[in-house]
Amino acid sequence: MTYSVDQLKGLMSSKGGIAMGNVYRVMLPSLPGATSTDINLLCSRVNIPGKQVATYDREIGHKMEKVAYRQIYEDVTMTFFLLNDYGVRNYFDTWTNAIVDQDSYQIKYKDTYTKQIRIQQLKKGIGLPVYSTPLGLPLLPSEIQNRLPTIAGFDLAQGTFDLDFITDDKVVYEVFLEEAFPTTITGVELGNANGEILEFNVTFSYTKYKTKSRQATPTSDFIKSQLGTLLTNI
Repeated sequence: MTYSVDQLKGLMSSKGGIAMGNVYRVMLPSLPGATSTDINLLCSRVNIPGKQVATYDREIGHKMEKVAYRQIYEDVTMTFFLLNDYGVRNYFDTWTNAIVDQDSYQIKYKDTYTKQIRIQQLKKGIGLPVYSTPLGLPLLPSEIQNRLPTIAGFDLAQGTFDLDFITDDKVVYEVFLEEAFPTTITGVELGNANGEILEFNVTFSYTKYKTKSRQATPTSDFIKSQLGTLLTNI
């Protein structure tokens, strides 16, 4: 059986488009003395965890078959940009200090340092050309509009305006890591030859995870809803 290009296009449209790996959000917990708002923005990479069903071989009659006996969750690794205040590093220092006391090396109780972490796959926003009419439609600040080329009475921007509203409709898949905590924080390599942006990795372990899927919004309906939101806010 063969399928046509139109069938594929129709399927992608009805399911809200193709999922993009660079459209995501992480939601880490706030800690005593350390909020997570900035930390969430600095996460440059993350993986949605997989799972494995562990099995053993059992002989039944004259054949062998696999039987499940447990479920195994893989760790989650996040990569973070480092800023000059080292706030993201201090955040994880605070968290690990709540796990192991830095003076006595006493391990704290698990229910005092484990938290919930959320990882969300988002749907890509809608991009539209940015322009302003002679009537002064305030889509761009005036000091920026004055630097843009004028064509047929319209000031055209070099690019698009991204309708990047994070709403419930935009979250298409969500993972909740239950009783999560950092187990590995990689070092930061410094040196005269290292002129790149500094990053470091944090690996999390957790007891289990739960998922939540959202009904995909057809592309045409999504565009209408986003345009309605934009016009309401202008």
